[in-house]
Amino acid sequence: MSEYDDTCTVHDTWSGPICSFDGNNKPGGTTSNGDGSRDAVGGVTDKTKIVVVSTKEYSGAYMSMCTTNLSVHEGFKNAMYQDSEGNITVGIGHLIVNLTAALALPFTRTHTTHGHGDDEDTEVSASDKDITTAFNAIKANPKAWTLAHLTNKAVIETCIKDVQTTEAGLRGLYSDYDSFPDGVKTALVDMGFNLGIGKLKSAFPAFNAAVNKKDWATAAKESHRTKISESRNTDTANQLLSAVKK
Repeated sequence: MSEYDDTCTVHDTWSGPICSFDGNNKPGGTTSNGDGSRDAVGGVTDKTKIVVVSTKEYSGAYMSMCTTNLSVHEGFKNAMYQDSEGNITVGIGHLIVNLTAALALPFTRTHTTHGHGDDEDTEVSASDKDITTAFNAIKANPKAWTLAHLTNKAVIETCIKDVQTTEAGLRGLYSDYDSFPDGVKTALVDMGFNLGIGKLKSAFPAFNAAVNKKDWATAAKESHRTKISESRNTDTANQLLSAVKK
């Protein structure tokens, strides 16, 4: 078992909680500084703004927009849960298709060291048994409490990978994708992540045609989805409309 360094530092600000994530940092070290500002687990919700530092792979400002937007609409859950359709999920709407997929994720568990009057919690790697028990428990009972969970760092890293995977599919739909404004790409990532690239391609032909023409006003009108909240539809439309020239 190895300790896991959580590089998601939560700050309370006048505009609400902000989670600063540095994807350049490497695992190693302890998970808490003792004052609650470095929460390995918990402390981040769908109301927390995620601020991602730029790396060689992505723009921090853009990735911050994508991860925060997905967190607002998908939620931020460290432990496994069942989504609205009964699928086992974790983190920021990350679908766990089966037990093999669960075992591939960096789940941890909290290890408490009892000292002289003080207890110290650290995150250690969850065993395959821990993960299997958690997966089966949530499958049987969506309200079950489980030992295995993802650190805040792991949740955000997983979401970033999901954004990158979604973008790979979007590039196949929209030839000029990489030149689109960040607001537009944030909207497209949300639609691709929520619907799946296959459904986005087949069920939204008018939307896709408008995007390829860079007709953002029409794209905003054609972006409406069912089975999601109207606030999510409104956010997507506004993100697309942000590219309309005044």
